[in-house]
Amino acid sequence: MTATSPRLVNWENGTDLVIELPLAVDAATVWARLIDSETAGSWFASFTVDDAAAEADSVETSGDEATDADADETSGAGGNSNPAITFDLGETQLHGEILSCEVEDHVLVELEDFGVLGMQLLGLELTDGDATLLVFTQSAPDVESARLKAADFGPMWDTHLRLFARVLGLEVVEAGESELLALYADLELEDSQDAESGANEA
Repeated sequence: MTATSPRLVNWENGTDLVIELPLAVDAATVWARLIDSETAGSWFASFTVDDAAAEADSVETSGDEATDADADETSGAGGNSNPAITFDLGETQLHGEILSCEVEDHVLVELEDFGVLGMQLLGLELTDGDATLLVFTQSAPDVESARLKAADFGPMWDTHLRLFARVLGLEVVEAGESELLALYADLELEDSQDAESGANEA
């Protein structure tokens, strides 16, 4: 059975709520389910991505008249528009934008009311086959803000991640609402250097 492992990690520029979930499935399969809108409706909410603005920026620099200077200008951090993403929550919608995305590696989004959220996939080698460590993060500017976000949103994210594991056909350790509320109200705080050294040892 798989289970979530949450903690707070303090970085130089802020503090993240980090929830790790080991999955006995290869990264390609996890990624395919993660980015599928129909599947997302089973564990969070179906979504649509509108990357028309980003494509328009790309088209502007692909013509014969585009210069190298133009291309450099539009390829910078402020050049291309980030694709918009909208989650359908039924009676309302949740809007945001995709800040970064690399196939079978990670996706980073910024959502209204929640801030910056990340999903990263790390390969794991097991004796009986491939596996993937799914690492969810919610960023905050400082420890106090991170603790508030963890208490407010941690149980919800934890529940959705467990649902995602079930979508993959995995057995997941059950966790009740009161258990999750108590867990996320008092998470262990790690320093980023400690977290990195632990990851390297693993």
